[in-house]
Amino acid sequence: MKRDTKVLSLGIETWRNAVSRALAVRRKSGFWGVNNYWNLCALPEAASVDVAVFHHSFALHDLRYGAEYIRRRWPNAVILVIGEQAEQLDDPLYDDKASSGISIEELVKVIERSAAAMRRTGRNVQFRLGNARG
Repeated sequence: MKRDTKVLSLGIETWRNAVSRALAVRRKSGFWGVNNYWNLCALPEAASVDVAVFHHSFALHDLRYGAEYIRRRWPNAVILVIGEQAEQLDDPLYDDKASSGISIEELVKVIERSAAAMRRTGRNVQFRLGNARG
């Protein structure tokens, strides 16, 4: 990551902590972590997000609401969905998906590529992770 990347991780705390530690090793980045839709909505006004990552532990019934909220609040953020929940969302609500077996290291690489591509284009872009399986 050439510039600080603001990452929002949505899911269980142990997974969020692992992502946060992996990002810290690679490069300084801003990091927010929430485990449900209500905590997402309670983030401070000053929160900024470049990449939002939904873990498969994020409640399925909150997934659509969470993705819609992120699209409205941070329209340029890249949304990644880890696990098969992406099948429950319309394509415009996420930019990329990966299997629930993706490694933390590979996920960090995907976050970095997503943030870099978003900065290059200045807008949301779609990615495909056909080979990013952990």
